[in-house]
Amino acid sequence: MKIIQRIYIALFVVLCCLPLSLWAFFKNDVPIGKTALTEFPEWLDGNGIPDKNFSDKFDTYFTEHLIFRPQLVSCDNYFKAQLLKSDTANVISGKDGYLFSVDTLDDYTGKTFSERKCHNIVQTVKLIQEKSEHTGNRFVFTVAPNKNTIYPQYMPDRYKKGKKSNLELLETLCEKYGVHYCNLKRVLQSVDNELYLKRDTHWNNLGAVYGVNALLESIGKEHKDYNGQSYTYEKKWRGDLDKLLYPCGGMYDNQYYFSHNYDDLIFLMPMLGNDKNAVMEELMGDAEKNDAMIKTLNNKADGSLLMIRDSFGRAMLPYLTENYRRTEITRSQPFALLTLTENTDVIYEIVERNLGNIVKSAPVMSAEECEMPTVTETVTDTTNRFYADKTDSYIKIYGILNEKYFDTDSQIKICLTAENFSKTFNAFPICEYELMNTENSDYGYSLMISNDIPKGIYSITAFVSKNNGEYISTDILGKLTG
Repeated sequence: MKIIQRIYIALFVVLCCLPLSLWAFFKNDVPIGKTALTEFPEWLDGNGIPDKNFSDKFDTYFTEHLIFRPQLVSCDNYFKAQLLKSDTANVISGKDGYLFSVDTLDDYTGKTFSERKCHNIVQTVKLIQEKSEHTGNRFVFTVAPNKNTIYPQYMPDRYKKGKKSNLELLETLCEKYGVHYCNLKRVLQSVDNELYLKRDTHWNNLGAVYGVNALLESIGKEHKDYNGQSYTYEKKWRGDLDKLLYPCGGMYDNQYYFSHNYDDLIFLMPMLGNDKNAVMEELMGDAEKNDAMIKTLNNKADGSLLMIRDSFGRAMLPYLTENYRRTEITRSQPFALLTLTENTDVIYEIVERNLGNIVKSAPVMSAEECEMPTVTETVTDTTNRFYADKTDSYIKIYGILNEKYFDTDSQIKICLTAENFSKTFNAFPICEYELMNTENSDYGYSLMISNDIPKGIYSITAFVSKNNGEYISTDILGKLTG
């Protein structure tokens, strides 16, 4: 018995030491998830001084490149997910083989934003809509539902679905503010087919077909009806959640594969080669490389499209590029609306779990001028914050106001006043907390104006609306040199 115990201990020690002993000769080159592997750190920092964080950086490098790491991570996750039924690697193991992202838990359990933040989100979308429509364009906003919003029955019983979600709150506010909203949740819940991938965070290609049809009908675009289009149903899709859970090994999803003809399609951006099928396949994959901006030309179609999208937009690419002569599809954040031309359809799509990102940073667009409101009270407050960043073309004005002057639905306007000059603009209710290096706030403001204003010293004040329709004004937030 002692011999067996010694052999067992020896094998255990060898297995533990094997990855370390082989590290000098063999290194892992397989990343976990979408994050690229860390490169070997530099000894010296940018000033030629020994980097005091070198040991921490090397520790990260060593861990990521440890041989057998993907295999060990896969075994550990299998034990936790399958045997212990616990969440691991940001993945929830549900019923019937379904996997869900931990990032969707707040939405599922009903942990909602503050009322003020909900209004900020919808007010922001409304300002984007007004900008689009004022330049002669059609606009539609939509939210791709989380998978557990459409299929809550596959979530583990230990999680209880909340009575209210951010999506439901925002749908109500979209109607209140007059936002042109396409309700994809309602569309997808009405379909009997399986529309999401079991082991992925996204809808499958059939779900994307229903999404495209709903969006193009909502915006009033004549288009091909893809319902009933022939397809193959094959088990060869490796889901993003499965890759997180099992970087080595894993299982495949059933996926709908539709045939497409790209002969009439020209890729203007990115330039990835002449094989159009291969280019589209790469752009529709989950690597998310070279796809921050996609521009195409299709001379067999008409109209122009600007789509602001996230990863759910990938599966819609073939259908959108087939129905528009010109498409510009961006997933950059913050996105730009500076070059928006007339007669362009604007689609703004975001997934439910990322709704808060709408007010993370203001879109890059010139603010809409508005009338100066009638002010009933002027307040003095030294806690208000004001910043201005200038480029050759634009001035970005942003800051934070004291929350005590706000109602939940207050809107913000910013006024620039100089000698013989006064203009007022609608501001995004967004806190640029990363620019200010501060905590996020529901009481921020942000806007961008052209830098072609007359030369002079401008006083900057803010107007905040109240529930009774009246406005209060701050004293001068700061000065700006034009």
